[in-house]
Amino acid sequence: MRYIFMLLAFLFTFSAYAEYYPAGQNIQIHTQLSAVVGKPRWLLIIRDIDHQQMIPYVFEVQKKDNFWVAATQGKHYLITVSQLQIETYQSSSNRFKKFKTNNFCSLESNGRIHRGDSITVNITGKLSPRPETYHCQINIY
Repeated sequence: MRYIFMLLAFLFTFSAYAEYYPAGQNIQIHTQLSAVVGKPRWLLIIRDIDHQQMIPYVFEVQKKDNFWVAATQGKHYLITVSQLQIETYQSSSNRFKKFKTNNFCSLESNGRIHRGDSITVNITGKLSPRPETYHCQINIY
């Protein structure tokens, strides 16, 4: 009986929380990479239209298998930046080199508002400065 009251209290608290803080949309990112070249860093900036917020995310790829979630509070959003930067060290010239890929995985909205869409991104292959070595699969639901 005590557990029933605890469950009801939890459900009431959760429904009150959801009323004041509605859940928005999310972007789920999965990587299953065969190799990673250098030190990749992915900048993802989302503009939440409903709340007039810019939400930046930085994902550092430190291992082959990763799972990240980028969330918004609202239902309407734009992906304004999706940029992959890879830093590599070249021992022959004793220097660091930076490579940038703009619109990584073709996620940038280019003015198209996502209206109630969530996205799943699956990245496979070898993550390197050369786009032909990796593959991005995008599912919108």
